[in-house]
Amino acid sequence: MKVKIENIIKNVGQDGNSASILISYKDVEEQQRLAEVFAREILLIPAQKPYKTHADVFGIWPENINSKTIKIEQIHEFIRKTQLKPFCSHFKVGIIISSEKMTKESQNALLKTLEEPPKNTFLILTTSNIHKLIPTIISRCQVFNPSEKAGKARDLTTFRKVLESNIIERFKLAEEIVSQKNRGKVIDDTNSLIEDMLTYFREEMIKNKKNTRKTLQIVEIIDLIELTRNAIEKNVNVRLALESLMINLPLRGDD
Repeated sequence: MKVKIENIIKNVGQDGNSASILISYKDVEEQQRLAEVFAREILLIPAQKPYKTHADVFGIWPENINSKTIKIEQIHEFIRKTQLKPFCSHFKVGIIISSEKMTKESQNALLKTLEEPPKNTFLILTTSNIHKLIPTIISRCQVFNPSEKAGKARDLTTFRKVLESNIIERFKLAEEIVSQKNRGKVIDDTNSLIEDMLTYFREEMIKNKKNTRKTLQIVEIIDLIELTRNAIEKNVNVRLALESLMINLPLRGDD
């Protein structure tokens, strides 16, 4: 784990990587622990000293969130602090715990800062539900998911088959999923396929983040996939939802 964190810190800001890190993990206490590990590693804070009171650490913590959302005023104050010079270290570290609680307005306000953080600044966001963040937030961060086993990438074979298929073949795949007798298996396989789609297009968005037109096209696709998942969670007909998605996904060769 420590080596992986050190590698992320070493790579951010180099070769086009962002100086912003997004920690994706279900447990909020573990999110805070990981954010602390990053901050201590970046600022070389000794273990016996509290890190939140370090002069070059600032953030939005669970105890600072008075409601269910992180409001635009809190983000404006956070952005203001990113503009300050480090006090006693070479770097400064800004942290937002449970960043999925940001309103859409707050997320949009933070975008520019995530894309071009001030010099010598590391920004660390954590989330227990990455799907509640707008795609452009994710594309501007280096995502760190400690629950993923090192070297084990998600198998996107089934989805690549979908992307390379024509409409008829896509409908056949949808039929294979929804015709299963076990309703739980239908939902699990549908969710797995949707997760593959989101993983694929998020990776594509990061690869193409300097191509504004392409990025916007991918954002529209991700929004469509998210809408489909939300509809299925609300118990709409899975077959109709999948078929509609299959029709609207780009065909191979589409630009």
